[in-house]
Amino acid sequence: MSSEFLYIGHRGTRTILDENTISAFLKAIEFGANCIEFDVRETKDGILVILHDKTLDRTTTGSGLLRNLNYIEIKEYRTKNYNDVIPILEDVLNLLKRKTQFMIELKDKNIKNKVLKSVNDQKLIKNCIFSGRNLQDLGIIKTLHPKSRICYNITKGLDVKINEFLKFGKIKKLIIKPDFISLRSNMITKKFIEVCHKNNIKSLAWDFLSYFDVTSHIKSLINLGIDGILFDDHRNIVEIKQWLNPN
Repeated sequence: MSSEFLYIGHRGTRTILDENTISAFLKAIEFGANCIEFDVRETKDGILVILHDKTLDRTTTGSGLLRNLNYIEIKEYRTKNYNDVIPILEDVLNLLKRKTQFMIELKDKNIKNKVLKSVNDQKLIKNCIFSGRNLQDLGIIKTLHPKSRICYNITKGLDVKINEFLKFGKIKKLIIKPDFISLRSNMITKKFIEVCHKNNIKSLAWDFLSYFDVTSHIKSLINLGIDGILFDDHRNIVEIKQWLNPN
């Protein structure tokens, strides 16, 4: 694995622009992100789109469950604040493949094969990190494509819980070893990072919207040894980069 620190644009950015849009992804890249994270779900007619929630209600002008709608219906809706379209996975990969790495969060069940096909079609396996709460599914991806990278979102993980990871990871008895483990920022401890590193796993932190002084908290995690941050605000990337590389 690369030793490069990951500056990840969480849903692109979650401030100023609408999350999980091409505008948000481009803004994160402009401000120094070397990876963008986004969420993939499937429409009723099998199209893979970028949307965090199960429903359209929070972030778009539409409503209802995404899985109950065909793409021809969804394409008529826009994001609430800036009137952006709901992107298709294939379009995002094609547009940004020469600009950044991708962290693809698998939000729906049974979409891993379709996601892998989209990534493979554009020869981007080495440029992608597959993320999710189902460690077994991620393990299947790793078995099928040994050169792929997987990230287990352990905060709400469906398989190994954080206490189990700390217990079995400490004695190096993990059945599946992801390349990365992401954990909510307020749950990060030095022990978590040490157990990750003991098993050659990189540690990532996410969710910084609630902090008054975001960059100070990020700096404290970096001092503990965190390997990457999912930035909610693209503007924080610049400050952290300058702090880490003052020259």
